[in-house]
Amino acid sequence: MIEAARRMRDWILSPVWWMRQGILRSISTLEILLGGFGLVAALVTAALLSPVLGALPGAAGDFAPIGVAILLSPIGIGVALGRRLEVERFVNTVRGRADEVAESVALIRPSAPSEVILDTSAIIDGRIVDVAASGFLLADIVVPRFVLDELRRVADSSDALKRGRGRAGLELLARLQGQESVSTEIVDDESTGADGDVDARLVRMAVERGSALALTDSNLARVAELEGVRALNLNVLANAVKTNVLPGEALTVEVIEPGRGDQQGVGYLADGTMVVIEEGASVIGEVRNLVVKRVIQTQAGRMVFAQLVDSEDAA
Repeated sequence: MIEAARRMRDWILSPVWWMRQGILRSISTLEILLGGFGLVAALVTAALLSPVLGALPGAAGDFAPIGVAILLSPIGIGVALGRRLEVERFVNTVRGRADEVAESVALIRPSAPSEVILDTSAIIDGRIVDVAASGFLLADIVVPRFVLDELRRVADSSDALKRGRGRAGLELLARLQGQESVSTEIVDDESTGADGDVDARLVRMAVERGSALALTDSNLARVAELEGVRALNLNVLANAVKTNVLPGEALTVEVIEPGRGDQQGVGYLADGTMVVIEEGASVIGEVRNLVVKRVIQTQAGRMVFAQLVDSEDAA
């Protein structure tokens, strides 16, 4: 009889019985955490009181610490579970603030586009091939079918200059497709419709696909920015990577042609930066030492104004 009663007690107190009754499954994770925190706090309190309770005389000193621990455990669990609503409100508040911060950061720092649409001017320009080969273009390249058609029309033009530019653009596009660092895809996007010129269809397509637009046309870049499209102007990139010269710096440049001003000469640095040389008209065709006087940034690029110096002064 005693053995049967003991087995019944073990069965009732076993976790399997509680699971069968659906009690443990109804307890949320937050309640388990709060209950565990309350139990730990109660046991720590009982451990702090055990030296004082253990000093009691007789059997009271032996059983008092255990009794206090048993008494404080349900009290600690109950007090912790009673703060459930406050903890839930605090967690929801912190989560809401974190979401607001994440949204504000996303607005301030928009994610980079996953693809870049090429304009006809960017293909003919050719520098996009070198940019892609360098590994700085961290996006897939998309060429719309109507851009390819326009490039073919330019290649079939009766004008020799346009025909040469169009054929060069087709060759550059073939080289771009052979690049392993980026993926180049020609897409048939009919959602933009056949109406409007190529520039308008490009901007519309970039808006619909959430893509950036690579170009060299400054007017198209302004229209794209007004429509909320990120414009990757190759001319701006070229100016940004040009050699930075400072006033007082010494240069050695070949004077190629006369300038607009009186007695001015013009030369160019290796990156194409124009150098205007004071009193340089008399030394056209010569390689001379210069000293930079000032640097001016214009819409067309950076211009350097320099003055001739003698070889001894340069040394």
